[in-house]
Amino acid sequence: MQGARSWSIGRFCDPGSDQLRRTTELTLAVARKSLFKLHNAVGLGVLVLVLISAVTGAVLSFRGQLGYVPPSAPVVADHLPLEQIISRAEAAGDGSPATDVQLALEPEDPYLVWLDDDAETEVYLDGAGEVLATREGRRGLTRILFQIHTGELLGLFGQALMVAAALGLCLLGWSGFGMWRSRRRRVKTRG
Repeated sequence: MQGARSWSIGRFCDPGSDQLRRTTELTLAVARKSLFKLHNAVGLGVLVLVLISAVTGAVLSFRGQLGYVPPSAPVVADHLPLEQIISRAEAAGDGSPATDVQLALEPEDPYLVWLDDDAETEVYLDGAGEVLATREGRRGLTRILFQIHTGELLGLFGQALMVAAALGLCLLGWSGFGMWRSRRRRVKTRG
């Protein structure tokens, strides 16, 4: 059967012809250009949000050096069981339950118990269960930075913006990979 035509390009050109090669190159060029435009638009769209998240995240990684210096605890020979330390911390607050506990890693380190109240109370205790200090975590610098970092400061709208920024980063990775791959294909077809 002489003169058989390729059905893959709509019966317009013979396989291996220059027209097929030019059509393929044109299709790849359009795809590359579209991906590039998408990549730029998404990158510019999420730039500010990603910068805010990156800066606040970097600062939060040094939060131990930024904020409140916890009291040192007297060295105690026998520590109370953890359940009793937690119940004493809850009694020191308004009776709200504990949400998190930071254990004393060194002999002079206090136990830190976070309470689930409106003030986000932090209670520092020694190994004998004596309250060393309490403070409101809601108003601290690290809490405000965390609210900015997660978008929580602007409520549901801010959280949605940060989710959109995270999805935008995923889209940037996908489109960047697509541009890299199409560029490799173009180099292979030339070589």
